[in-house]
Amino acid sequence: MPSNQTIRDGMESRKEAPLPDVARLCLTVGKMLLEWGANARVVHEAIASVATGLDCDSAEAFCQHAAIIVVLNRGHESFTQMGKVGEHGVNLRRSQNLQQIIHRISQGQLSCDEAQAEVEQVPKRTKHYPLWFICAATGLACSAFGRLFNSDWVSFVPTLIGAGVGQYVRHLLLRRKHNIFLTAGIVSFTAAIIAGFGAKTLGGLHLPLAMVASVLLLVPGIPVLNAQIDILEGKPNLAAARALRITFLLLFMTLGLSVAQGLVLRGTLASPDAPAPEMTLWMRILHQAFFGGIAAAGFGVLFNTPPRILGLCFASGAFALAVRTTCQSYDLGLPISSFIAALALATMDRTWQKSQSPLGSILAVVGCIAMVPGSLAAKGLMGLFAMIQAPSAGSIVPLVATAENIIIVTFTLIGIGIGLAIPTLIYPRNIEES
Repeated sequence: MPSNQTIRDGMESRKEAPLPDVARLCLTVGKMLLEWGANARVVHEAIASVATGLDCDSAEAFCQHAAIIVVLNRGHESFTQMGKVGEHGVNLRRSQNLQQIIHRISQGQLSCDEAQAEVEQVPKRTKHYPLWFICAATGLACSAFGRLFNSDWVSFVPTLIGAGVGQYVRHLLLRRKHNIFLTAGIVSFTAAIIAGFGAKTLGGLHLPLAMVASVLLLVPGIPVLNAQIDILEGKPNLAAARALRITFLLLFMTLGLSVAQGLVLRGTLASPDAPAPEMTLWMRILHQAFFGGIAAAGFGVLFNTPPRILGLCFASGAFALAVRTTCQSYDLGLPISSFIAALALATMDRTWQKSQSPLGSILAVVGCIAMVPGSLAAKGLMGLFAMIQAPSAGSIVPLVATAENIIIVTFTLIGIGIGLAIPTLIYPRNIEES
């Protein structure tokens, strides 16, 4: 590693890069981070680090869902530039590799041209898991969600196969640039129909739960959490755009699921929600922690987290579900229990990251994915569809159940978002310590 004096000498001898070139680099960095699943605060910190590392006095970034505006200041000069942002997704390994380059820029180890070249190579140099492994891990994660919902063991394999095939179909459709909302509907129908008919053939008792679990790969967990954090940190425009897209994704997901359930459950007596199995408190905690860890690790693969931290993803998901289950045993309710679990996990993650390389909040976010109430969200939206299709008002019971599910989902997501955000607000990450 070069000494601090060597770095300072290099910075003094280095020719200042033109502001347009610095702005182009900042926009490239910000665009990539947004497209790979970062929230607005992470993007702002990254752009500020790049700009100050290249001798700018200050930098401001304004993030929108489809564009970024960067304003740079150096002495008496000022430069403003806007760049377009592409389709949002999640790729945590690319984000981590990009953060490492940003850290080197902030330390003065790269010139603007060198940094631009390295940043543009990140998508090509970042490794990915094989497609078959991603599909298998996604299927296993959705099957684990089924067990968290108390779905029977008979439905485990059909759910795994349905979700795995659904992930493969989604990969093919997105690679061909099909509309993401239509893709969500097609994938939801495909995964649910396979899981439903498979579980029905094997004699499964809780077909709706198996079908709901098989489509949870479509629930935009990280965008949901990012929207929460963006709101808390004063970025309402970006949060509103995220929320609108999330709503449409859930609507198309639920539409595909509803059509599949209409075909699978036709002529079948509606099965009630699965009762909680008879377990002691400790067995219940271990059960939820184990399958929560599997769900977190499976989604860690889907989000392309580095292989070396997949075990930590499992541990974070297990910890979050263990804390939430313990809190629920004291009748604290799902929203409050989820808030406490998210706060505990984020606090541990933030404390540990003080001495590690910049990983953002990968472990905290992935660990909380297992707590996102995708099942309740799907039930709430299907309840709305059912009321629209009903010939008359009839009973108020479905309306009450639907409203209850939507309210619980809303407050649970708020609780998780606040729990994740509090440690970052109290203890902001110092980039120079990373």
